[in-house]
Amino acid sequence: MQEKTTVMSPVSLSHGADGRSFEGGHGPAHAGGGHWRDKPASTPNGSRGRRVLIALGVVLAVLVIAYGGGVVLFGNVCYPNTVIADTDVSLMTRDTAISRVRSSAEGYRLTVEGDGFTWTFDPESASEVIDAEAAVDRTIGANDPFEWPVRLVEALSNTDFNDAVESSADGGEEVSLDQIDLPQGFDRDAFLADLDAALDAFNETRTGTFDAAGAYDADAGKFTLEKARSNQRLDKEAIEVAALRAISTLSKNVTLDEGSFVPLAGGASESELRAAIDQANSLIGTDVDLKVGGSVVATLDGATFVQWMTFDESLKPTLSTEPLAQWVRDLAETKLDTIGCQRTYARPDGKVVTVSGGTYGWNSDEQQLVKLLQEAVANKQVGEIDIPTLQNAAVWTAKGEKDWGAYCDIDLTEQHCRYYDASGNILWESGCVTGNPNEGDATPTGVYILNAKRQNETLIGMDMDKDGEPDYRSPVAYWMPFVGNLIGLHDASWQSASVFTNPTAYLWAGSHGCVNLPTDKAGELYNLIQVGDCVIVHS
Repeated sequence: MQEKTTVMSPVSLSHGADGRSFEGGHGPAHAGGGHWRDKPASTPNGSRGRRVLIALGVVLAVLVIAYGGGVVLFGNVCYPNTVIADTDVSLMTRDTAISRVRSSAEGYRLTVEGDGFTWTFDPESASEVIDAEAAVDRTIGANDPFEWPVRLVEALSNTDFNDAVESSADGGEEVSLDQIDLPQGFDRDAFLADLDAALDAFNETRTGTFDAAGAYDADAGKFTLEKARSNQRLDKEAIEVAALRAISTLSKNVTLDEGSFVPLAGGASESELRAAIDQANSLIGTDVDLKVGGSVVATLDGATFVQWMTFDESLKPTLSTEPLAQWVRDLAETKLDTIGCQRTYARPDGKVVTVSGGTYGWNSDEQQLVKLLQEAVANKQVGEIDIPTLQNAAVWTAKGEKDWGAYCDIDLTEQHCRYYDASGNILWESGCVTGNPNEGDATPTGVYILNAKRQNETLIGMDMDKDGEPDYRSPVAYWMPFVGNLIGLHDASWQSASVFTNPTAYLWAGSHGCVNLPTDKAGELYNLIQVGDCVIVHS
């Protein structure tokens, strides 16, 4: 049998309508001579990648163009929210911004005010306070156009962008007067002289120190920080800088705040000042009435006490003895002590007498009173204190008035003596002979105390002639001294009766200073007058 040979045809490919290809022989597909194969997937994905790259290129090109346009734009216009000299120049070109700033400067007026201080400045023209060209050029020149995207975001988020630019330009450092840019036409010296005069006038009424007197609020009856701050002085240099900076930006107001004042107590913090004030308030609980002779003559309370308080370097309140002692001294001189002061009174017969000198009156014990007041403050005493005295008068009254009760009135002009009781009733009177003024022995005037009453004394004179013996030895029945034990009232048996009725007899028959009386009248007075009674010698 003949062997049969089958020859395979080359593989052929045909494509279907769905993009698939058929692989097999010449026979139809349905005859089993081949099979369909899917189209490779890489063909459509490659096209999509190319489209993405093209889009990115377009976006990049747009960004480059936009950035370049921004660089050009913000090299010539102001950023949004830019204010120059209190004028909004947002997105304005140089020329437009200059015109707007110049227009806004017309009618400019600066007011510096706060805490009771007010001062105004009215320039004569806009050119005196602003160079519009320089201001706009300075602002646009600081735009940093190559960083405009960042700067734009900052500008849009900051409603006071121009101020932020200026603050960043000085780095937040302190600015001196000379660093503030102002037009050449601005008279800086005249401006500062006028401002300084107003500041000096305001500061004249303020101590500028932290002390007890300045921190005490009399209405509140205590120390307060607010009252202490009311004594702060305005800081001239700080306000000068603030005012000139306001001029440089045409800001219309400078409002004074805490930083406008010179700090108290070397810059102590508010908490330190409050602590010092709280300590001081803890010491002012004292409230006492000072009495003498049953009458209130002064009151010691917080308002008085603050005069004696000081704050040391650590702000601790302390009581100073020296001002307290001076306060007591002043009180004694003006009210308490009447010895030797000038007094005026009307005698019951109508004669008005003015006399000074002598030893009678009130005399306070100042040292003891200072101790009592220190104890009162330490114990926050409330109530009354009787002023200790070294000597009392019969009556407490205003200084310069009659502060005695019963008294002996010796009238040198009339050469007559009278003794009155405390009610002004005359109980005794007599003619007298006083010291001889022609011999230098005039009886001294003044308001005295009767020091003693003694009988049957011998009065011994001084040795004026230097012969080794007393100038006289005069026995008397009644001795009533009122100037030490040297001058007093006494009987004078050696005088004739006629001299006691002659008002001029003392000019030739006068004594060595004593007051001579008839013996019987001296005895009567001796039985009436009391040691401690007032004896007044006057013309």
